[in-house]
Amino acid sequence: MKTINNQNRVNYNTPFSLATSFFQILNCALFMKPRTIRHTLILIKKIPFLVWFLLLGFQSVYSQTPEENKKTKDSTKQKSSETEINLLDMLTDDGGLYETTEEETQIEDEKPKFWREYVFNPMRFGISYELTYKFTKPDEVIKNRLSYRLEYSKFLFNKIFLQLDTKLFTFLEGDARSRDLTFFLNDDESEASIAFGSITRNAFAQYSFGKSNVVVGIQTLAWGESDFAAVTDEINPFDFRDPLNLNIDELRVGQFMFTFNTFSSIGNWSMFFVPSARFNLSPEEGTRFFVDPFPGRDVTFQDDTDNNLFEYGLRWKKTFGKSDISIIATSLIDNNIIQEEINTDIISTTKRRYTTLGIGFNYAINNLLIRGEAAVKFPRAYNDINLQVIERNALDATLSFEYAPNSTTTLGLELVNNHILDYTDAIVGFPRNNYSAFFIVGKQFLKNTLEFNCISLLNWPYTTSFSLLSTSYELNDHINLSLDTLIPLTNDERSAFFQFREQQQFALKIQYLF
Repeated sequence: MKTINNQNRVNYNTPFSLATSFFQILNCALFMKPRTIRHTLILIKKIPFLVWFLLLGFQSVYSQTPEENKKTKDSTKQKSSETEINLLDMLTDDGGLYETTEEETQIEDEKPKFWREYVFNPMRFGISYELTYKFTKPDEVIKNRLSYRLEYSKFLFNKIFLQLDTKLFTFLEGDARSRDLTFFLNDDESEASIAFGSITRNAFAQYSFGKSNVVVGIQTLAWGESDFAAVTDEINPFDFRDPLNLNIDELRVGQFMFTFNTFSSIGNWSMFFVPSARFNLSPEEGTRFFVDPFPGRDVTFQDDTDNNLFEYGLRWKKTFGKSDISIIATSLIDNNIIQEEINTDIISTTKRRYTTLGIGFNYAINNLLIRGEAAVKFPRAYNDINLQVIERNALDATLSFEYAPNSTTTLGLELVNNHILDYTDAIVGFPRNNYSAFFIVGKQFLKNTLEFNCISLLNWPYTTSFSLLSTSYELNDHINLSLDTLIPLTNDERSAFFQFREQQQFALKIQYLF
């Protein structure tokens, strides 16, 4: 009687059992008894230990390819034949020797190959912990959260490309975005200062044919040239639930869209279509940075928007050596929901459409890169002191200089102007010209594993300054540490930074990738 050959079989029980336990901890948080909530928070703190076990399990399973396993097996057999008979070859039910057939070996080799090539190799999982502390009085914790990020990218048949980038958050006690949640179990309920959230920036499939491709799914589309200003880069809405974030790439919110790209001798053409637009995310009621726009009033919001929330746009881009120029035309729904007061009890909300015509360029001169863009937008909606809508056209422009004297040093300057055409003093919250200047210094050390970045913002006529000093260190291929210092300063109540004028913060982030 033949037995199954276990010598070349991979044991999957350990890593997948640990993965199941990991997600069971998260699920139990939603259905726990009141007295066990504290214990669940303790279990959450032990998540890094589970990660280490998962990592060891995956490494043991996939540290060798099938070819390497076969070579190791042949080498072991050769050495054993010189000294003693391999005991594993003798352990059969009838006491005889078992000979592995070519068909069985092929089946056993194909299973780990499928999981490795199509599931685990294209996938990257990361766990990070963020702690932000406000050191000015009254001092408090701003961020106290865990995040779990899943990234997946894979080419199939040389024509299809799949990409996924999604993140799950656990906002622990003290976090600015944590809220008291109610847990129910057998008609028992209890409140806990913990909350959950998620964001998916990309989840799409791309099909390529010839010199063209079509992309369908959740996407973030960056057509602008500026690193800090949204001049032509307003296709995706932004996430403002965490204040004092200057990274526009992290602020973008993915939305479902269709995009088409084709490359020709006269330039590259890109088009997009959004069936239903999304809007900027603001701090939600119950979180620390929520601001009631109508304090002391019980108002009813009346949505007067029609059903045409689709967006579309076209871009032509031509490259000349290390330089390029692009022309952009879009029809967008304003990322901000416009409010208009009907009476003291009713506020009308509308989602308004506007058109953008813009141009952008990159021009390289040795180690100097000059970038710029300008766009006219019409019509844009503003409010007066009585919360009535005033429509005006706008002209936004930016010009930036980036100089790299060597491969580890970067110096930058970016100038931004937001101008309202046919301005009237009745507009509240927006000046005729809003000027901003960004100064950037970046330096890398220790073979690019240690990086320092300093970004300073000056804004006027609503005088504001904001400084961000960021330090990151790549300990190894899996662990990254970063420490940021944020210092906003303003005394002008009209400034968008006024409510954050005392939010001087230290931010620590520990990230583990595997």
